[in-house]
Amino acid sequence: MDPFLIEEPPEPQQDELWLISYADLLTLLVGFFVLIIASMPLKMARFERVAAAISGSKEAPLQDLREKVDSLVARSPELRDRVITHDDAEGLGIEFKDAMLFDSGSAEINGGGKTAVAQIAKLLHDLPGRAITVEGHTDDVPIATPQFRSNWELSSQRAINVLSALEQSGVQRERMSARAYADTRAQSKEGTVESRRTANRRVVIRVE
Repeated sequence: MDPFLIEEPPEPQQDELWLISYADLLTLLVGFFVLIIASMPLKMARFERVAAAISGSKEAPLQDLREKVDSLVARSPELRDRVITHDDAEGLGIEFKDAMLFDSGSAEINGGGKTAVAQIAKLLHDLPGRAITVEGHTDDVPIATPQFRSNWELSSQRAINVLSALEQSGVQRERMSARAYADTRAQSKEGTVESRRTANRRVVIRVE
């Protein structure tokens, strides 16, 4: 055998050619999804859910927090049906029906509401680096009182008061912000008029 003769690699067998096309297709798909993810803003909560799903690792931190809140609600009859959790693109929403926290037309948190907010604050301590936004929402019934000229003022003051209650329970103020939506983010469009209004009167503690 000539030592200077370079042997060419064997041609792939006919039944192996599909593997090459399959590998090229997978490469293109991976590149396509990378481009999609890179071109859109990716919140930390969504990234953690995607990473946990791909790796099959333990639950994302916000999912763990949600389970803790749900467990607290299940153990507390006074919180049942008044505090609910839901995931969305922004993170984890911990929703309080307004009757849980406030009297009608008032922004002062009642005694039971202060206890409930303090319990949630303890759970938030487990995620010290996560931003928290407190959202105030109202129904579409106009309000005009010496204290609140419109639902904007009412929803704003309710959000601020819940934020203050969280701060008093030890949540760092630099983590938090408040938003007022009045009746502009209707949550429910089904059922009777009163049931829709009841569903839309709420305060949401959103953990990003």
